[in-house]
Amino acid sequence: MTMPFNRKSINPDDWLKALKGSGGRITEVQKTLVAILAHSEEPLSAEQVWESARQSRPETGRATVYRTVEKLEALGLLRRVHGYQGCSRFVPAVPESLMLFVCLVCGQALYLDRQPLQSLMAQTERNSGHDISEYRLELFGTCTTCRRITT
Repeated sequence: MTMPFNRKSINPDDWLKALKGSGGRITEVQKTLVAILAHSEEPLSAEQVWESARQSRPETGRATVYRTVEKLEALGLLRRVHGYQGCSRFVPAVPESLMLFVCLVCGQALYLDRQPLQSLMAQTERNSGHDISEYRLELFGTCTTCRRITT
């Protein structure tokens, strides 16, 4: 079962409170960056975030973008997606261990039902004897919408 990530559940103000709680003040540029990242439909690179931010805030510096992305990732608000279009990209993180699916055609990021992954992790624990406390799985392919369009 596919569960499109519900961006309405993301409150950028919560992200800003978390940033402020990690030290420092919140700037207008950081507010812009949080809004871009929290509401993106697809995984974004820090470079893409910088380019988007400069459309409304030309004074936005690359270093500010990279520092903000690093902080948001460290706070558990962003999830790094490896191997998508050749560099690290970021999507809003969810508190549960869900499978992330990224469509290679349209770029949409979806979180999938975690039940098959939970079953796999339980079987892996039984077979290996290890205690698995965290896991992440990223899947890449063609979403159902793009498959319908191309067939």
